[in-house]
Amino acid sequence: ERSREFLYLNNAFNSMSDKLKNQFEQIYLEELALRDANIMALQSQINPHFLNNTLEIINWEARMEGNERVSSMIEALSTMMEATMDRKKQQMIPLSEEISYVEAYCYIIRQRFGEKFQYEKRIDQTLMRIEVPRLIIQPIMENAVEHGLAGRAGKILLRIYAEDDKLKIEVINDGLMTQEDKRKVEALLSDSPDMAEQHSVSLGIRNVNKRLKIIYGPDCGLTIKNYKEDQTVSTITVKLHK
Repeated sequence: ERSREFLYLNNAFNSMSDKLKNQFEQIYLEELALRDANIMALQSQINPHFLNNTLEIINWEARMEGNERVSSMIEALSTMMEATMDRKKQQMIPLSEEISYVEAYCYIIRQRFGEKFQYEKRIDQTLMRIEVPRLIIQPIMENAVEHGLAGRAGKILLRIYAEDDKLKIEVINDGLMTQEDKRKVEALLSDSPDMAEQHSVSLGIRNVNKRLKIIYGPDCGLTIKNYKEDQTVSTITVKLHK
């Protein structure tokens, strides 16, 4: 009888020891993961600021040499970096500021493609103070450039207007989506798990759509459709008053 008791105690002790060992290992691994995450977070804060400060030095050197084209490109890139760093920690920004990021991006693209890239704006100026989420237009513009134009000569129109209680932001390029393009877009704008690994441009449009639906609800977001016979229209819909 006593041997059975000792056997029971021995088994219980061994089981408890195994559980404690597993818990200690789990805690250790979690601490390592947390440490690495903290280091990466700190690193992500350092790198953009370092790069931005470096760009300011290069810009100053370019101006001293009288190279205005290089200086303007550096200023445009700095503007885009400022948008991604979000130093003021503002989720919502005036539409005018959001458009400034698009302008900076388009300037860089124009230097890349030259006269092949044409960009036009039709914006209701009375809407410029409306607040919108940061960086919702530039990813859509980038998608239109990389996929809509795909290196060929073409034109992109940015059209912004109010419709009832909604703000409509349209990015229109003079190209049509194929059936395969439509399938990919439909998957990207859904919650399909197959889209877990995609090109950064594609993930950009997916993230914009998800952010807008979280902020404003299911009646807002992003749609991408063919229009007429020679245009693709990406439409961002947000509420005028959140």
